[in-house]
Amino acid sequence: MLYDILFTPDGEGRFLGAAWGSREAEELYRDLFEEWAARRRRVDTAFDLPEGADSGELVWEEDTFYFQLLPAPEGKRWLLLKREDNQAYLLRRALDQIADGVQIYDKNACAVYFNRASREISHIPGGVSVEGRHLLDLYNLDETVSTTMTALQTQAPVLDRVGRFRVNDFSAEPIASANTSYPIFREGELLGAVVFEQTAELVEKNLKKMEATRRALANFPKGPPKISFSGYTFDNVIGGCLKLREAVALAKRVSSQESPVLLVGETGTGKEIFAQSIHRASRRRGGKFLAINCAAVPETLIESLLFGTRKGSFTGSEDKAGYFEEASGGTLFLDELNSMSLAMQSKILRVLQEKTFRRVGGSQDIRLDVRVISSCNEDPFKAISENTFRRDLFYRLSTVMIELPPLRDHLEDLEELIRYHLEATAYQFVHAVTRIEPEVYKILRAYHWPGNVRELFHVLDYAQNVTDSQIMEVRHLPPYLLKRQDDPAAFPAINFSQKDLQGLMDDYEREILVQALEYCGYNISQTAKTLGILRQSLQYRIRKYGLIF
Repeated sequence: MLYDILFTPDGEGRFLGAAWGSREAEELYRDLFEEWAARRRRVDTAFDLPEGADSGELVWEEDTFYFQLLPAPEGKRWLLLKREDNQAYLLRRALDQIADGVQIYDKNACAVYFNRASREISHIPGGVSVEGRHLLDLYNLDETVSTTMTALQTQAPVLDRVGRFRVNDFSAEPIASANTSYPIFREGELLGAVVFEQTAELVEKNLKKMEATRRALANFPKGPPKISFSGYTFDNVIGGCLKLREAVALAKRVSSQESPVLLVGETGTGKEIFAQSIHRASRRRGGKFLAINCAAVPETLIESLLFGTRKGSFTGSEDKAGYFEEASGGTLFLDELNSMSLAMQSKILRVLQEKTFRRVGGSQDIRLDVRVISSCNEDPFKAISENTFRRDLFYRLSTVMIELPPLRDHLEDLEELIRYHLEATAYQFVHAVTRIEPEVYKILRAYHWPGNVRELFHVLDYAQNVTDSQIMEVRHLPPYLLKRQDDPAAFPAINFSQKDLQGLMDDYEREILVQALEYCGYNISQTAKTLGILRQSLQYRIRKYGLIF
């Protein structure tokens, strides 16, 4: 690949066009380029190019790029950017995660790389480089009994050789280890060798880990795990608070009817569980249950997804049934309907009134035979007043309206929800959590849970992934949860000696994004809407700041 990005400035050096050499580069930087082009920003202000240089390196958005300026027609110039290859760095960091010591030598027995475990075994400080040093300069040992030297000389593997050695300069005490070395070849030519080290302490630690893993694998269900089911039922609604019991009772009563149902609740309160449960308790249980998240589908696609398409109606279109047609005889769940445009809401209203619809580009009426369940993740009356939810569509869909309480309003169910999720997912982990420290419960009860039950389950999954025992402790909770237990709105203290204005603004922006994502239950579309930015712009910033959830 010649480039990741090719920018074309106009005659005055302002961003005019961009070509993308990789999909990843386009996803990461298209929004930023479009912003620059709209502001008619100049290339020389966007990049700190070395004066007078036509090629070289530059750092942009914390990535290193190789750049080249080339002449273009009409007196313009092209700017080619090629991102630095991070493969070697990734491989080194991957080797650092291995519990055994790993050393790599070239064919002359000069060190190429020691992973973190190997440096700890040999007591080599982190800031000391071993690259290029000969094995016998590093270690006080006999060449004839060296696992690596033998593998290089015989060009054959040396397996499980036990020995004792001293590390020159770093450790006077002898170190006992079991080593295995393999020569490495390319097209028949010896390039070097890799050696794997184990000490008694590492072996003991590995034995405990392997025994726990053996037990977990022995207890892993032979059939499909119990959470692999085809749909939710009311048995999956966990909790006994009054509001939740009332919601379940109402949902059960109306399940056998044909009336449309509107589920109202914040993101993560279980609206899809209720929708599927109503379908599976209805007379339509033999038909399909289809769901579409109206906030996650681009406006240009949602009409064809719902109504289907007729071949030839637009470039590349095919004869394809939409959700209304596919769900015939069953149930269609329109999730977060309030996120749909008013124009699309109008088309939905017409379908519900006329009981017929047509595919996009089609001329044949298709009879509607679908029960519609919809959801709204905010107060529908507020949405109507703000003109984001059509009043007439609301009354058409809200024959039965069921409100689902946020988690903060039924914290008495917190422990039951935690037990349910830990038991349901225990089979996935070697160290399944069976006990939770009281301080953990205290923190979880004090938190405001903007992402509701879904966020709670994410927190539990995080803790199970990082714990190395069957006890969940405070240190196993996500850092953001601990940071906000005293002051949910607190921002990091500003240290003017460490960062310039841009760095401080980046910290501030990152913190706003973290809180907005938490507030919206990590729903990308809703977060973008809350912040008043494009979904693509939010995705760019999530990647920029390395936000993972």
